[in-house]
Amino acid sequence: MCGALFLLCGGLGAASTPVVARDDGDRDRRGEFRLGGTAEVAPDPENPANEVIRIRTDVAPFFGTVSHRVDAKIRTLDNQLEFKSWFLAPKSCFGGAPRLQLAIDLNGDGQPEGNAFGYFGTFPSFANCPTQTWLYEDLTGGDSITGPGPLTSTGQLTPNEELEWDLTQFVCAAGVTPPGPPDDPCIAHPGFVTSWSNAETIIGAFPKHQVCSVALVDDSFLTPGPSIMSGTAYYDLFSAGGATWTDHRDGTRRGFAMGCGRDDDDNDDDDDGDHDHDHRRTKHDDTFERHRRQHWRSR
Repeated sequence: MCGALFLLCGGLGAASTPVVARDDGDRDRRGEFRLGGTAEVAPDPENPANEVIRIRTDVAPFFGTVSHRVDAKIRTLDNQLEFKSWFLAPKSCFGGAPRLQLAIDLNGDGQPEGNAFGYFGTFPSFANCPTQTWLYEDLTGGDSITGPGPLTSTGQLTPNEELEWDLTQFVCAAGVTPPGPPDDPCIAHPGFVTSWSNAETIIGAFPKHQVCSVALVDDSFLTPGPSIMSGTAYYDLFSAGGATWTDHRDGTRRGFAMGCGRDDDDNDDDDDGDHDHDHRRTKHDDTFERHRRQHWRSR
């Protein structure tokens, strides 16, 4: 990345530059980033020469996504799930937004069983992000809001990891014993959130697993209008596996990156009932929305 002072990092480029494909073989092999919902390339609010991604959650369809296919084992993503954020007051982090979503296929059949969610903000409410300043988040370690986390990183003694990963979409249904049937694998409930190292251990226990894609998602379930969830946010230096979005040349096509052998979704509409905004309507969407409202409205 950019060294210890992450708040000084940023990609260079003119926001008015036409969108063109990057003539870079290494970038082409890794694939491009996809923008969905209200996500669009915009000038950095502090430096117009720097391109960033703006997401508005106060206008339809009230969410934005930046996604990238990775098709990788979960342990290979250490120190490669990161982003910077800048919130225009009164918007801040709240209610599980923004978050990273990892679509994970547990049994190797090419179809994700669900998403792992990495939440941004201070535990346990994942709120209280300072506004109108660039913040850095490493979803496999510490960040610029809370500093080093309370838990040790894998193989290290220094506390660094936070409790910020939600694996509830993979939990076995009542009466089903982990790891579940081969065609519908599942896990024991690890609690509302767990550490990255524990998430690696739980998902890594499925030898055929693949993380299909990584998405940065910002959305709102509050009434549209200026609020802690509904407003404007900017994002930069989003790392998803071995690739990092720095400017428009890293991808501005519309849609959602699927991964695990599936074609990317070019449909940029607000899919009806797709509450977690992964461009898939699954059994998890209704429970995601219900649990989200029940949990976050009590915070």
